[in-house]
Amino acid sequence: MADHARFDEYAADYDHTVQRAISASGETVQFFAELKVRLMARALANRQPNRILDFGCGIGNTSRALSAGFAHAQITGFDVSEESIAAARAIGGSRNSNINYATTHDDRLPFADASFDAVFTSCVFHHIDLQHRSHWAREIRRTLKPKGSFVFFEHNPFNPLTRQVVRNIPFDDGVILVTPNQARSLLERANFRTSRPTFYFFFPAFLRALRRIEPMLSWIPIGAQYFVVATAG
Repeated sequence: MADHARFDEYAADYDHTVQRAISASGETVQFFAELKVRLMARALANRQPNRILDFGCGIGNTSRALSAGFAHAQITGFDVSEESIAAARAIGGSRNSNINYATTHDDRLPFADASFDAVFTSCVFHHIDLQHRSHWAREIRRTLKPKGSFVFFEHNPFNPLTRQVVRNIPFDDGVILVTPNQARSLLERANFRTSRPTFYFFFPAFLRALRRIEPMLSWIPIGAQYFVVATAG
């Protein structure tokens, strides 16, 4: 998967490092975590997953957002960075009783087949070496129940401001971003059925009044990020 040593190094300073890079957006790390969870909830419509895996959870920002957005679900945050998982546990404390965290020392997710109703991942796959991406997509597919959903969020490499943000994040040095077509191909090779990509975050904070029209723009590949919903057959 990703270089866990790199993320171990930044676990204590993760939010501050990312916040500096995204400052031009006018938004916070927490804002983007919560936005992704709202988009996931909207994409899943009336489906109410009972068990959700947060793949590549880092220090738990997205796991905590998932806990708030899917209050009746059990959230499992997974990451290969032990320091990040330790930070997530410390931040979460005992208040988030529906969150637990896990890590692994090998190339297999530490969960049984068909363990989860849904899997969420937030801009993780660009950190995975090209030759290992298919393996982890198949691992996620293995842990999903039949007809379960994998909601795959990534940076949009066609957005120049996104590329600038990536250049400004030290632990993104040398990464290869995932295009929407590559994401769909990757997931389909892992035996998923995929939706068309949905693009979002077109307007920074000072233009937030225009965000009400973003759903009408979601097919235009210039949003800062995108997501694909993949369904296990």
